[in-house]
Amino acid sequence: MLERRFLLASALLLILAQIACLPSSQRQITHELTPGDSLSREIAAAAPIDSLQMVSVIYGTEESPMELPTSLEWLPDSLGGKLFVVDTRRASLHVIGRDGVYEEEWQPDGLEYPYAAGVRGDTLVLLNRGQNRLDFVREAEIVRSSPLPEEEISAALVTDSEIFVKRSDEKAIRLLRVSESGALVASYNLPGPYWRHIGFLRAWGDSLLSLSGYRPVVDVLAMDAPDGAAADSMALAGFDSPQLVRSNQYMLGEVDKPPLLVSSAAPFGDNLFVLNLRADHIRIDVYDREGRIERVLVYTDVEALPNAFPVDIAVRQDGDALLFALVMQNPGRLLSDPSGYVLILRWSRPAA
Repeated sequence: MLERRFLLASALLLILAQIACLPSSQRQITHELTPGDSLSREIAAAAPIDSLQMVSVIYGTEESPMELPTSLEWLPDSLGGKLFVVDTRRASLHVIGRDGVYEEEWQPDGLEYPYAAGVRGDTLVLLNRGQNRLDFVREAEIVRSSPLPEEEISAALVTDSEIFVKRSDEKAIRLLRVSESGALVASYNLPGPYWRHIGFLRAWGDSLLSLSGYRPVVDVLAMDAPDGAAADSMALAGFDSPQLVRSNQYMLGEVDKPPLLVSSAAPFGDNLFVLNLRADHIRIDVYDREGRIERVLVYTDVEALPNAFPVDIAVRQDGDALLFALVMQNPGRLLSDPSGYVLILRWSRPAA
């Protein structure tokens, strides 16, 4: 058990390079939380905890292994309920049936470093970062593409009626609304430094969510916001992590890199389900629309799983319960190849 925990913790350090090296013994560093994080930890301590049940673990095949899965999309039941896992290294899509059985791999010509960007009707949309465009994929083929107005796009979201992308580098930190032809329609400001805005984009009703991997906050923008509007920051009240001290050290300039706190999140109904990264168990925090924690969901039997950690999450209804599909990733080491799989967990929600 100790060996496994050590390996998983090491993988987190190596893969994401988010946790800084130990500072010199000559430097004085803080071991305190920010006031906001301290209050959030107190709120988290009172949140009820539920257990998640294992449903299935889904791998690729010998011919179509999941090499570096990064993101996923779950089609609604009306469209078959299939799960599509984007493999960025193989530039492909792994197709999993509604019954949880691996079906096939799609490898459309022209994909280069793809990431999931949404679903429009029966068509999957991918951010093709290698070609700086959006690709609309149906039945293993790119049926059309849309160029992006700027480079350095780190995330994209396509809904039935809107296209948003996130441009986040050291020079420009913005959300962009894009037309169907790829023209720039509107630009929105994101507060704070660029590193705080690295994360997926999500739609939650009539709001756009810009996730942050490195701080427990979510930037919220109305879908119909006018050009030049600024997003509002919603703190996740009740977020707790062993890495919050390290996060404060980074903001104070005492360490070189911020720790990754949240790998992804998915809105569903009136809740936001947040992947709170832990080395020894899987944790999903449940927040309301105001960003206050309602409940914590945990799966602790990770010793039985291949060594990996969750990088993306999708949610769907399953009778009175919810199903969570997690992309589990092990990016490999110097002498080992990356790998991954999909973990399906079930939460039987308590009666209201």
